[in-house]
Amino acid sequence: MVFFLKLNKLITILTKWTIVAIMSCMIVMAMFQILLRNIFGTSIEWGDIFLRHLVLWIGFLGAIVATDENRHISVEVITKYLPDKTKKILAIIISLFATYICYILFIASYEFLLLEKETGGNLFLNIPIWYFIIIIPTGYLVMAFRFLLSSIIKIKEIINKNWSLPVSHQ
Repeated sequence: MVFFLKLNKLITILTKWTIVAIMSCMIVMAMFQILLRNIFGTSIEWGDIFLRHLVLWIGFLGAIVATDENRHISVEVITKYLPDKTKKILAIIISLFATYICYILFIASYEFLLLEKETGGNLFLNIPIWYFIIIIPTGYLVMAFRFLLSSIIKIKEIINKNWSLPVSHQ
């Protein structure tokens, strides 16, 4: 378990630094495009396409960070009034379901990536499209890992507190 927690921390550090690097690149590229258009009446032909794909990367990297910080989209109206034990159990169920969904999306996006790699399409400057979309399966895989890790941590918390699971009253 310690290994997975350290791996998760390393992924977080790398993800945040990658976000900083990509955002910096996006700002410089966008400013350069604006200057070229306004001053010289031209632009880098592939600049806008490149920026759009960097937005895709930022979206997935942001989702990876949000998953780590448990700040992904959630509905708290119902859970707000539940007892702590029930909240924890519901959180485990939701995390396991999210793990499953992210895993399914990982498989689908990985197959899409392989298809793009086989067809050999290029985005610009002879750079293969699959270089830019590799973030999609990678993002879903990391999110699945983090949701699963979150589930395991919550299960351990329940076990360590010796909480008894709610009993159905039929």
